Amino acid sequence: MANDPSSLLDRPLKVTHVALPRDKDNPQAKPQLRCSYYADFMVKEIDLGEEGAAQLSVVRGHDPRCVQKDAADEKIISPDDWTGYFRGAYGDYIFFDAEDGWNGGLGFAVFNIDAKKLFDDVAKDWKTVSLATAPGPAGISSRRALMLRYVRVYSAKCSLAAADPNSCWQKIQRDTGLHGAAPNCQADYAREQKRTPRSAVFNDPTAIEYDAATTLAADGVRIAAVAGVPPKCRPQD
Repeated sequence: MANDPSSLLDRPLKVTHVALPRDKDNPQAKPQLRCSYYADFMVKEIDLGEEGAAQLSVVRGHDPRCVQKDAADEKIISPDDWTGYFRGAYGDYIFFDAEDGWNGGLGFAVFNIDAKKLFDDVAKDWKTVSLATAPGPAGISSRRALMLRYVRVYSAKCSLAAADPNSCWQKIQRDTGLHGAAPNCQADYAREQKRTPRSAVFNDPTAIEYDAATTLAADGVRIAAVAGVPPKCRPQD
């Protein structure tokens, strides 16, 4: 199991680092441009030393120049779609991480080489990344689908430690596809209540960790809970 998907992704053909002019108002930062090259595209990351990259973009081509100025055909990731850092690529799928963690996991997003976001989620650990043949929509031939296996962190909108845990578990099941009895997280809530005695911790929403198999195909995204692996739960951060 990997804490991040880097070891599961394609190795770039090369990575170029270019130092950028320093900001006199932030002398500790070391601004740089990073360009990661793959067979048919390059991912450009402008890092000014702040939280999250200042720009993430994709340039098609075999060996485009690694320069700060945008190319005419450069596809820039909209900050409304994602901010964070480049993680890697698998085939023509591009992975980005969030700039910080969320409920014990780390947000990630998958884009295509046209800088279009296909999917985002939160993962704690990674297991596999692969491509498989999947049927396309009616009248369209089969296409490659991206298959992801990871420990998903799902942020529920209710508490499994509150007075009516059954109702909360039913909502979680509908959202995640989990089956069977609800996990018991009373001990985790009790520890957090002891740490923060003035807070109504038992009413705090629950974070669920479970093994998920996610498929990104031409007809959309499907997330399925992996059978036989019991989920875990705890209060959200």
